[in-house]
Amino acid sequence: MQKVQITGNSQRKVKDGYPLLVEDDLKDPSMKLTDGSFVTLMASTQFMGYALIAKHRRQLGWVLSVDETQTPTVDYFRKLFKTALVRRQTTMPAGVPQRVFNAAGDGLGGVTIDRYDDYYVFTWYAEGVYQQREMIYAAFETATDHQFKGLYAKLRFNVGEANLKSQLVTGTAAPEPLLVTEGEVTYPVHLADDLTTGLLLDMRPIRDWVASAELQGKTVLNLFSQENGITAAAAVAGAAKTISIETTKKGATATAEQLAMNNIDPDKHEIRTIEVPNYLDYTAKHHLSYDVVVVTAPTFARVKKQKFQVAMDLTDLLAQALPTVRRDGQLVVATTANNFSMKRFSEAVDDAFIGSDRTYTVTETLRLPEDFVTRKAYLASNYLKVLVLTLDK
Repeated sequence: MQKVQITGNSQRKVKDGYPLLVEDDLKDPSMKLTDGSFVTLMASTQFMGYALIAKHRRQLGWVLSVDETQTPTVDYFRKLFKTALVRRQTTMPAGVPQRVFNAAGDGLGGVTIDRYDDYYVFTWYAEGVYQQREMIYAAFETATDHQFKGLYAKLRFNVGEANLKSQLVTGTAAPEPLLVTEGEVTYPVHLADDLTTGLLLDMRPIRDWVASAELQGKTVLNLFSQENGITAAAAVAGAAKTISIETTKKGATATAEQLAMNNIDPDKHEIRTIEVPNYLDYTAKHHLSYDVVVVTAPTFARVKKQKFQVAMDLTDLLAQALPTVRRDGQLVVATTANNFSMKRFSEAVDDAFIGSDRTYTVTETLRLPEDFVTRKAYLASNYLKVLVLTLDK
């Protein structure tokens, strides 16, 4: 295994449990490292840890074990997966779609594993990690005692052939769609479709909040609604009407499918394929307002010549959305930007009220669900930030 000398600053980070390596961590940044290889991190002659080289943008790789006796073998990864699986068994209700392995939070950056009933979906974010897939799949199958119907893979890095983006690795194909449940809500998921399944698991805290809210007779506007499942949760919770804003026809079809799977007539709810700023212009012209408005703003989006970056544009978006929230209504604001701290996020929300006659009270703060295990030393892993605001109370 190749030995790599790291800087003093990097040594401190590794000791503190920070898992990400970048080129600046190397004493010799020009050192040639093979993508997908395991290396030994050294401080002169002192062992610091094992790492997996996985080059992706500015990332160089991920620190694995800091115990010299725990070399990266099939058995090492088996134990890693077994620990993660047992943790979910003791904290998560059986049968709920869940994240059973959360990348660096569980000990291996660059890959996540989600469970939908008896199927597991691996999402690979770096080619270097993917190059060790045979070892990782073998370790996972042993950790689960082969108790699954199928394993799927989704590749989020650039690959030459589009048909490799999503694939059945082993086992039998899942039903199309596969029906899963969260509480009282049924969601159709598509394990073989594109890069996602159609249900964002990290948005579960918002769906749970919606499911427990008093929505009888109320209207709910769900901006950026594609795949967050909030519309179906609101309709099942008794909302008189939901309005879902989708950017694509595929998203609109998916939302309609979610409603239909819960025996709710999609035609009695409003699903619009339109850009969010354009819809907010429409609401302003027609003086439309709603009891609950949900803004799950994307980290980055580009539509035609316009682009949206949450760290720069969230305040303006919320200022435009404020008139759509009725007096004593609620505004739910969320971001998944890992470079946007809770402090900056809260300030961006507060700035949206400057110059407005609206006031607010933060009634709830939500973070990632417990199956999305994070690492205290790696703040970027705890990326979801949600504020529930009650306006003008």
